[in-house]
Amino acid sequence: MTTKLDRIVEKARTDRSCRFTSLGHLLTVDFLMETWKQMNRKGTSGVDGESTEDFERNLMERCEDIVARLWRRQYQAPPVRRVEIPKGGGKTRPLGIPTVEDRLVQRAVARILEAIYEPEFLPCSYGFRPNKSPHLALRELRNHLMGGKVNWVFETDIRGFFNHLSHKWLMKMIRLKVGDPVILRLIGKWLRAGALIDGIVVRTGEGTPQGGPVSPVLANIYLHYVIDLWFDKRVKRGCKGTAHLVRFADDFVAGFQYQNEAKLFSCLLYTSRCV
Repeated sequence: MTTKLDRIVEKARTDRSCRFTSLGHLLTVDFLMETWKQMNRKGTSGVDGESTEDFERNLMERCEDIVARLWRRQYQAPPVRRVEIPKGGGKTRPLGIPTVEDRLVQRAVARILEAIYEPEFLPCSYGFRPNKSPHLALRELRNHLMGGKVNWVFETDIRGFFNHLSHKWLMKMIRLKVGDPVILRLIGKWLRAGALIDGIVVRTGEGTPQGGPVSPVLANIYLHYVIDLWFDKRVKRGCKGTAHLVRFADDFVAGFQYQNEAKLFSCLLYTSRCV
């Protein structure tokens, strides 16, 4: 199964215009079993209360059942269990915990999406990607500041990004590279699944809950189009001096050689409605 993903990576790398229309066949029992071995199995339970130990007792049968429901179009994405975790300063951020079964399916789809998008993502993106880390992002930023021509920096944290990400625009972006109905249907189910809050399922037309394995790659896809490509194709090309972007998920730092171009970027960012 890993070999099949490698073929997708190679196809995505050599044919940047390729749109993948046949991916659902990858979601086999073997692929789910392989994915299970790569997962963090210490996570807490979702809305159904099932633990990873309970799920793993009959792993083969559970994977067979999942695949059967996927092909019958009967797989249902349950709502996530919403919890609040501290983030410092007396503030909290919401975390959505999927069921163990749904975490497995999400991670399987995330592996497929990563195979498609890793060749597409720009080097400035460091968050939640293979062979990337916060330390590498900081090293890149340091290189620009200490060894390059960057004299002015603009640091940004997109407020409430994961809570307000547009489902409509995200699906439009994904369809540029993915045309398989099985994958698109699953992503749509996860976006619409909602969260269980105080015993009530709350659904919105925006946001992707932090905590699900597929959320990081969905966030990176969205920000690839609205931040990374925008900076690369519009901002950098309009600068007379050097300009660099380093992004980790929804936090990014833009560095500029000239003050007026840093100020112009600030104006563009705050007047843009792309995020």
